[in-house]
Amino acid sequence: MADSGHLEHMPARPLRFGPGGRFELRPAEYKLLVDGQPAALGARALDVLIALAARPHQVLTKSELLATVWRGLVVEENNLRVQVNALRRLLGEDAIATVPGRGYRLSVVLQAPPQASTAATAADAAPAPPPGAPRLYGRGADRSHLAARLRDGGGCTTLLGMPGVGKSSLARDTLAGWTGPGAWVDLAPLTQAEQLPGAIARTIARALGLQLADGEGGDPVAQVRRQLPSGGDPLLLVLDNAEHLAERCAVWAAGLADAPGLRLLVTSQRPLGVAGERLLRIEPLAVEPAGDANDGALALLLDRIAAADSRFQVAPDARPLLAALARQLDGLPLALEMAAARVPLMGLRAVHDALAERFALLSRGRRDSPARHRTLHDALAWSVGLLGDAEQRLFRMLGVFAGGFTLDLAVTLTADEDIGRWDIVDGLAALVERSLVGVSGDDPPRYRLLETMRAYALDSMTADEQRSVRRRHAAAVLALLVRGESDAQSLAEMDNVRDALQWAREHELATAAQLSARAAQLVGFTPWRQEATDWMLQLQPAMQAHGDALPLPTQAQWWSALAYLLNVRRDPAAEPAAQRAVALWRRLDQPNELLTALIHRVRSIGEAGAALDAACAELQQQHAAASGLPPRTELRVHGALAEAARVRGDHVALLACREQELRLAREQGWNAMAQAAETNVCAALIELGRHPEAAERARALLQRIEDAGADDNANRLWALYMLGEALLPMRAFAEARAVLPQLLAAERRFGTGVAWRWILSLVEAQRHWRSAGRLLGFVAARRALRQDAVSPDEQQLFDRVAGAVQAALGAETAAALSSEGRGLDEGAAAALAVATVD
Repeated sequence: MADSGHLEHMPARPLRFGPGGRFELRPAEYKLLVDGQPAALGARALDVLIALAARPHQVLTKSELLATVWRGLVVEENNLRVQVNALRRLLGEDAIATVPGRGYRLSVVLQAPPQASTAATAADAAPAPPPGAPRLYGRGADRSHLAARLRDGGGCTTLLGMPGVGKSSLARDTLAGWTGPGAWVDLAPLTQAEQLPGAIARTIARALGLQLADGEGGDPVAQVRRQLPSGGDPLLLVLDNAEHLAERCAVWAAGLADAPGLRLLVTSQRPLGVAGERLLRIEPLAVEPAGDANDGALALLLDRIAAADSRFQVAPDARPLLAALARQLDGLPLALEMAAARVPLMGLRAVHDALAERFALLSRGRRDSPARHRTLHDALAWSVGLLGDAEQRLFRMLGVFAGGFTLDLAVTLTADEDIGRWDIVDGLAALVERSLVGVSGDDPPRYRLLETMRAYALDSMTADEQRSVRRRHAAAVLALLVRGESDAQSLAEMDNVRDALQWAREHELATAAQLSARAAQLVGFTPWRQEATDWMLQLQPAMQAHGDALPLPTQAQWWSALAYLLNVRRDPAAEPAAQRAVALWRRLDQPNELLTALIHRVRSIGEAGAALDAACAELQQQHAAASGLPPRTELRVHGALAEAARVRGDHVALLACREQELRLAREQGWNAMAQAAETNVCAALIELGRHPEAAERARALLQRIEDAGADDNANRLWALYMLGEALLPMRAFAEARAVLPQLLAAERRFGTGVAWRWILSLVEAQRHWRSAGRLLGFVAARRALRQDAVSPDEQQLFDRVAGAVQAALGAETAAALSSEGRGLDEGAAAALAVATVD
């Protein structure tokens, strides 16, 4: 027999584990009993078991085990593998978990047997937590709330949440910290409700060191109830994975609700629905802003990546990618752990990019996990499989919605399925109750499937089912935009618009044209404007090739919307789009729509001359002939004439038109339009050389925007830009430097490119030619990537700065700097700009 004295931290007390407690490890006697009889087990294997039992549910590396069991000897790693395999043959395949690249972990519940010393402490008497109790991340508040509820006593506390969210992990953590006796019952393996009372009774009896007697009317629970602690710390009973036996658990929980020596903790995807039940809903882990990895999803990812392979290091500059991965996985702990296991093998970027095939990627869980959690697909299949056929069908269909949906959208989607509104209400209620669909506290409420749930729902559809649902989804979203709901309600569905457009571009050009045109009219001064422009441009080749086959109103609306968005970017391509829209509306004989198209046409002409004069004349003629125009159209007429004055260089007329725009917007109470008009007034003042006045108005506008507290207001970007433009001629560089970080932050959010124009002007004014050269390269690469058009004013700026860089540094150095700049990403370019002007 090997010398056992060298085993460090050897557990002093006997430990029982396995089905029915059939295995008993007696380290002090250097013995393992099986059903009361000594096991035929080699000394080395017993040494390995004792070492693992000394640190239950912790990973012992292979080197630690080799050094402990074969102290002073040099042996091959295969010797350890042989002993582990021998233990698995005796104890069961899942008794010892392999942690790839690290080592082994004992994965059984260890309990003190009934004959253990009566002098053992309460902590000694309590079972260790079930398999795997790693550190919890992001659960501080949940842990505190749960502890308080259990201290209060009475009734049943149920941890609710979607599959893989970490309910069992929180329950394990709670049981591990419980000062009294505890018992853990995993209900997942139970297939029949009749198995439940006996399983609970046996587990409690073992935890309390009791022997169940026959009789008691065939009810073993009654025996346990009489023997529950009458003083001291109560027993904590955890019923894990109760969702498939919820009705039977509810009966049992109700029967024990008034037992003073018991605290009942349940983990489930739906409530038990008994009197006195207290619910604690467990949400996915937060993905902290700015890549903070101290807690939550990022901390879990980093910890599990290190656990998979301690040699793999996540570089500090990879934190944004880490955060993006966590967001794509919804902060769902099970998905995060599975993704982390792949990172050392594939790399962080490859794992992130592979999430389009997430169910293939996330297919390797821990060996000690329950079978339904071995892959992400299994975890979701277990949950969805508990639904009825109608609920499963509804769940699959709802997967088509991106970014959430309303009840009305769900009803519209299912209109062809002969499903009534109240059937949808009841179905949604069931899905929410089972934690498969989330619901907001808004009025009206919004429902949402996490991206992982969406992916599973879509993956579960047949090809025919998906084609049908995609078509109805596009129709439902278009119907919502046509109905003209409030801007806030319509903007809430922009993720759905994006997905519907992606499908419609390939299958229904008419639907795609209407969706994109309606979205363009809606986005206004929101962060969606840039993306809506991209949608239109992506559709333009198809409209040019096949658009003539569409109904004339659809064509006219689309070309008019394209002209509007291109005008915002001062893109010369707006002019032919506007001309086409004017021609189409003339054919349709719709005067108000023609007036709108003429507005776009005037704004699209970038040079003074006959074309601009003719367009202005037609606009004014059409305006004079119109009657009962909406105030918004009146405002746009003044805006178009102001733009014409700017192009002509008539700055006095420009300012007068801008002030008229501002007055009309304020009269109508249109705050966003009034703010946009105010930025236009600032621009006119700058053209007139009234820089201090422009700066003062820009500062006041920024203060009003800040006071309103809206972080999605694109006018903030333009107000900052106008303030910066006014400061440069005043050589107020200190204030300009203070504006720069704010402008860059707004640029990141709204992506117009205007910040980079001003930054080049600032760097030019301060004569930082090396930085100017690099930033010119970055801006050129950015324009090419985004296919941004360049206005004459912009081109003049770029040419002037490029000439100054060449004159100061030489053509060869200027070219090298430009090449360096083309390799910068936006973050690096921003850091360069800030460092340059500080």
